[in-house]
Amino acid sequence: MITKQHLRLILFDIDGTLISTNGIARAAFTEAIDEALQRESAAREYDFAGKTDMQIYQDIMEQSEVDADTQARLRERTFDVFFSKLEQRLTRENVTVLPGVRELLAALAEEQVATVALLTGNMLRGARIKLTPPELLPHFAFGAFGNDAFHRHELPAIAVERAYDRTGATFKAKDIVIIGDTPHDIDCGRHLNVRSIGVATGGYSYEQLASHKPDHVFADLTDIDRLFDAFFD
Repeated sequence: MITKQHLRLILFDIDGTLISTNGIARAAFTEAIDEALQRESAAREYDFAGKTDMQIYQDIMEQSEVDADTQARLRERTFDVFFSKLEQRLTRENVTVLPGVRELLAALAEEQVATVALLTGNMLRGARIKLTPPELLPHFAFGAFGNDAFHRHELPAIAVERAYDRTGATFKAKDIVIIGDTPHDIDCGRHLNVRSIGVATGGYSYEQLASHKPDHVFADLTDIDRLFDAFFD
């Protein structure tokens, strides 16, 4: 039986964990940077996985040999173009909700001890755009986003603070559950001793995620009973 002693803050990554945009978001980001620079950038060779949007932007700009002043001048315009492209291109038909996600979120909504939120490198606006077509956004009242911090490891503490503001509950250590599809998701809350759960529905295999020693690894999010055991044990 799950009781108040099992209070949990359950933080979900977006890309590769909840949904796949099937390459649309990456293409839109690449095009937005290329258009800002008026030339081809280094985005095609860059690994986007597990990083914040701000880190992705800066890394690509630096690898494209763009100076800091130009980066700052082009940043807002580049992201506006990126978000506009996402809004135009993402639909219910081309955003894939990954296996088990809808059922898991529905089950968690029935648990009063579970506070569900986002922990994502996406900026807030981008997160909302991505989760709107598949109608997942109503499950997430708050979160920590890529415009809150440059590095992903700073986001868990922000999410915990926002959870306290909303619920009055103090979440710490294994009360905090981070679910994601990359080693960055597994590692980002290690300094807080969080409960980390890897899910192999993104670009990393089960074995690759397991090598980073999360508390649990799942092939996908379909086994709700086992997931609840992992969340609430």
